[in-house]
Amino acid sequence: MNRFATCLLFSTWLSLTPLSRADDPNTAAAESKAVSTSPVGGAASEKEAASEKGAAPAKQWKPLSAKWTACQFGGDGPTEITPNEKEGAAIKVEIGDPLSGVRWDGEVAKENYEIEMEGRRTEGFDFFCGLTFPVGDSHVTFVLGGWGGGVVGISNIDGMDASENAQAFYKTFANGEWQKIRVRVDPEQIQCWINDKVAIEQTRSDHRFDLRYEMEVCRPLGLAAYMCKAEYRNIRVRELTKAELAEAKKAAEIRAAEDDE
Repeated sequence: MNRFATCLLFSTWLSLTPLSRADDPNTAAAESKAVSTSPVGGAASEKEAASEKGAAPAKQWKPLSAKWTACQFGGDGPTEITPNEKEGAAIKVEIGDPLSGVRWDGEVAKENYEIEMEGRRTEGFDFFCGLTFPVGDSHVTFVLGGWGGGVVGISNIDGMDASENAQAFYKTFANGEWQKIRVRVDPEQIQCWINDKVAIEQTRSDHRFDLRYEMEVCRPLGLAAYMCKAEYRNIRVRELTKAELAEAKKAAEIRAAEDDE
């Protein structure tokens, strides 16, 4: 068979053979678009949420809706609270002098729980989210964008605030962009996520936790903004499962063994 005939037969075979999904650029682009357009507020389905490492099925979450009240820092800006029993309240706080915020007046877990929400700064330059939450009988604040707009950390650890202790780091937050925020408290540690990326892992053993005095009015659970306008939504909590607690204990034992080496 001459070269021309061979090329003709090969071209005919290619035209009759369908591309696989992986080889089809149109299919690949469509699949990539479908994955990348999942909303910041959560997974596209309960099944997807359950498959995410560390996440819980949607039915285990409890939205925090109707029991938010404005804090009284002194110099507070106006606060707008819109209850939503399905997704949790939508909250807007105006610029305070220097603080504005809200407090949850319902029941709050002290141990073995997770809280998830979204927040954003809409105007201003300092921290838009100071999430105060219980750690046993104590409380701390997860600060996003403090000390001029970029410090992230926990206040207080061993008497040092978020700008001073070893967990502090710097991250910029553009005004108007929603940030997904998650905090977990188990007997071994405090964990914090920003946009599903681990931001802080703080062990509890041999450490002391407390609040800066300004945040006392946010107990037991509260949100505050410093010299800026901020919005919060999709606020919800859940209890940790036995499997998650067992995993946390095992991880702590591994860390302890590594520290002893």
